[in-house]
Amino acid sequence: MLEHDKRGRKVALVANCLLNQNSKVNGFAFFPDMIWDLVELLHKYEYGILQLPCPETVYAGLKRWWYVREQYDNPKFREVSKKAIEPVLDQVEGLIKDGCKVVLIGLDGSPSCGVRSSGSDPRWGGKPEIEKGDYPQTNKSGIFIEILKEGIKERGLPPLKEIGAGFDMPNFDKSKISKEIEDFLKS
Repeated sequence: MLEHDKRGRKVALVANCLLNQNSKVNGFAFFPDMIWDLVELLHKYEYGILQLPCPETVYAGLKRWWYVREQYDNPKFREVSKKAIEPVLDQVEGLIKDGCKVVLIGLDGSPSCGVRSSGSDPRWGGKPEIEKGDYPQTNKSGIFIEILKEGIKERGLPPLKEIGAGFDMPNFDKSKISKEIEDFLKS
């Protein structure tokens, strides 16, 4: 490496909608464009950004309604997700082999991009119905994140350090989530 090369050798894989609220399901965009606090934190801690594709948009388009993981847990969504993630996995493999630290920042609550939790209700089918404003969840990763992790493992790469940003969770606290992400990036 050349002496004047200043790269930080840290890259964050970031869920698409955290950087592009226009890809969100209708009614769930809580910011006009991106979550700027996240971008500022990544810059502060010298992380490059590799934006994940949005498998939900590829699969169901922008006019979709919200789903739970059981609705995305089907062969076609898994096929779309695997196809969408392959070029990203190629980049991740190259980055890791080149000595970069790569972390994953997903969107908790998302049925596809949740890391620590995802929307889940085996009763859902057709138009969703949220009772009393509660979005049903499980403590499982979303389908797309599962496929990403499987791809990492299949390539013999180490598991990524990961966090789920809870910007889709009911009554989320932006400052609390930002603090949690900052602590994650510092460590």
